[in-house]
Amino acid sequence: MKKKSKQIHILIAVVVFFVLRLILGGCTDMGITQAGATALALFITTIYLWITYGSGWTSMLSIGLLAFSGVCPANTILANSFGNSTTVICIGTLVLCVALEENGVTKLIANWFITRKMVSKKPYMFLFMFLLANLVITYFMEATAVAIIFVALAKSILDSLGYTAKDKFSKALYFGVLWITCIGNGATPIGHPVPLLMLNSLATVTGESVSWLKYMIVGIPLSLVTLGLTMLIFRFILKPDCTKFDAYDVMERRKELQGLSTKGKISLAVYLALILFWLLPDFVKPLSADLAAKISSIGTAIPSLIAVAIVCAIQVGGEPVLKYETAVKKIHWSTVIFIACIFLYASVFNMESGGINVFLKALVKPLATSLPASILAAVFLFLVIFITNFASNGVTGIVGITVCAPALLGASSIGYVTAYGVLVAILCNMGIATPGGSGFVAIAQKDGYIEGGETMKYSLLLIALMYVATMLIFWPIAQLLF
Repeated sequence: MKKKSKQIHILIAVVVFFVLRLILGGCTDMGITQAGATALALFITTIYLWITYGSGWTSMLSIGLLAFSGVCPANTILANSFGNSTTVICIGTLVLCVALEENGVTKLIANWFITRKMVSKKPYMFLFMFLLANLVITYFMEATAVAIIFVALAKSILDSLGYTAKDKFSKALYFGVLWITCIGNGATPIGHPVPLLMLNSLATVTGESVSWLKYMIVGIPLSLVTLGLTMLIFRFILKPDCTKFDAYDVMERRKELQGLSTKGKISLAVYLALILFWLLPDFVKPLSADLAAKISSIGTAIPSLIAVAIVCAIQVGGEPVLKYETAVKKIHWSTVIFIACIFLYASVFNMESGGINVFLKALVKPLATSLPASILAAVFLFLVIFITNFASNGVTGIVGITVCAPALLGASSIGYVTAYGVLVAILCNMGIATPGGSGFVAIAQKDGYIEGGETMKYSLLLIALMYVATMLIFWPIAQLLF
């Protein structure tokens, strides 16, 4: 019965495609071509399949079918999807994150934070340090792996203290992992496919690339404010019973800590060196613009491949730091294919052969001409942070940039649009209210400590507070930076 009910979505998708193709095919007076109408109809249909079936085989199917739209040759489709440099970066960083996880680096850092003396007998300090560890690690690692690790760590601690799924202290830990992992995922582009996708799309719209360092100057403080808002919700809204926390023994848990193995040290050193290389142009530019340009010309994808080769090639005790076969098995390939698909459509939207961007600009032009740029940006950012809780982060973000940014570009400067785009890249990751918003909700709910209704209630409260903080603090900061 379930199979039949799910298969109906394929039939619905086919009907949706042909209806949209018919409608869009009659809009050529707004700039879209017949090939563009096919491509856009296919993209919207693909979004429906992502929602109903997930992003794995559906993305692969969409990439394949796009070759029949006539919007561009097949080799261009491959070059802009699997051949895109950011897709390669995603594969490289996912492999390196496996190395950090396999060699115990992630768990060691997490346990270091929650075994400080200041945590002893102080439940709110424990919650803060636990989530700060979660945030710091997420800045640099693939977020799904971090969420799984911290959910397991939270459950272990709660079980040892005698907390159950009904206790609000348990709920606080699980809510915290969900919220902080998501905002950490948007705070930096390092190892995070969605922000990389957004920055690439933004550069296509504005014609200018965004410095990773400047992005993080906005993203990291915003994530720390989100951590602060999380703690306020715990203290004054959730109000967990912390009496059982007295049994938490910092010194006993510290005894379980072991230093990094040689493999762990090597994998951490290689990853840190890669991050430093990525950020090097920003630091070198004030001293030598030519040298910065030369380093930048190497790109970000090639160094990530070299870093992967290094951790797989170096032998310790007769074994590689990371077994290549292990890395290939543990990579979430559905994410890679999804990113390749999204990047492909981001480039297709800007192709003259499709005229899709011209059509989308024509659609939003009445809104852009009737509202001031500041109101328009505020409305678009609200829609992004709200809708991403019910739709794919990548899709919400790409619409926020590909459709909405051009409307802003007509009413403001490139710097203004860049500031807006950076905030979209951060906020679209906050799909924390429903499983449809992100897979992180499903990870947080899998043990039964938090459920659907309460997840939506508390998560939407955080979203509202974040939006206010963004508009009052980070929107002005982003405008100053860009």
